[in-house]
Amino acid sequence: MGALHGTTGFYKSPSSKGLLTATLLSSFALNFPFQQYRHYFWYNPHLIVEKQQLWRIFSSKVAYLDLKDMCCCSILMYYFRIFERRYGSRKFLSYMLSTAIISTALELSVIYLLQHLQIKLQPLPSGPLCMLYPLFIPYYCEVPRVVFGHIFGIPMTGKSFHYILGLQIASTSKESILVAICGLLSGLLWKANFLKVQSFRIPTFIAKFFGCTLQKLFESSPPKDLEKPIGATREIQRQEHMEHMEQQLLWQTFQQQPQQNGWFNLNRDQNNGPGMFGNGLNNDVFDNEPDEGQELFGVRHRRHNQDDNPVEVSEDQVQHLIDMGFNEERVRNALQISNNDISSATSVLLQES
Repeated sequence: MGALHGTTGFYKSPSSKGLLTATLLSSFALNFPFQQYRHYFWYNPHLIVEKQQLWRIFSSKVAYLDLKDMCCCSILMYYFRIFERRYGSRKFLSYMLSTAIISTALELSVIYLLQHLQIKLQPLPSGPLCMLYPLFIPYYCEVPRVVFGHIFGIPMTGKSFHYILGLQIASTSKESILVAICGLLSGLLWKANFLKVQSFRIPTFIAKFFGCTLQKLFESSPPKDLEKPIGATREIQRQEHMEHMEQQLLWQTFQQQPQQNGWFNLNRDQNNGPGMFGNGLNNDVFDNEPDEGQELFGVRHRRHNQDDNPVEVSEDQVQHLIDMGFNEERVRNALQISNNDISSATSVLLQES
């Protein structure tokens, strides 16, 4: 089986790059050289309801006025670019736009309800949080969890850091909690296909227009090491050890889990063990560094066994994953690793991203 590769940066995720760049520039501008205009971007419920300044609903989504929110949300937006690679730019932006509309509608409903009950709210956090929080729903449901350690008995996974960032943003005030809850509810409503929201797509002519203009501006070239195999020498192994640890752990999970009719089972209804972020999987793979000439975690050994009895991959599944933006060679490798299970193969490819 061929070498496996990982991708970095904003390769195949121009929309995420554009959104992140725009929010960072606007946030820096309003926090430093143009502070005198910050009041136009406050998400102030009193001004929206009492003064009928409805334009604030839109202006308040342009920039983060809190530098802490800007830093945390930028990290999350960078990581969530994996969904653009998986869905494609058009579906990804359609998801973000539809959930942002639902989230904003929920926020306004709560604001008017609390105003009617004469419960005062301070200004809500500014910034495109209505686009960010809904992404935690597919993140929780679709990205596998692999435990790599425990802190005070709580299992920690590669996903724990991003959950902690989300909690940090939401825990600032009761207004932040309100925005977070509305965002998560919008993601759940989209998943439940409320009012057939999943059928919404950005119109084709708009997608083509932005594809010919802004997409060209924010396109990223493939990483230079995209075609470079992992583990060519011991030095390369050490450099890439941490970056690909979770990927390798997932492969070991495939080897440990029982197979059902030749299909690996990675559904969330497995025994996930205790803790908020864990799945109860024990992995004793951190004790030894790979020796010279060996692949990380014994991947070469397993690969050799698979070469003796290679799995014949489905060309339809190969084409489907290629259409989602993945490299053909990586697709075939993932399908062979996952015994031709497209769901498990997708999880492997996402872990490589």
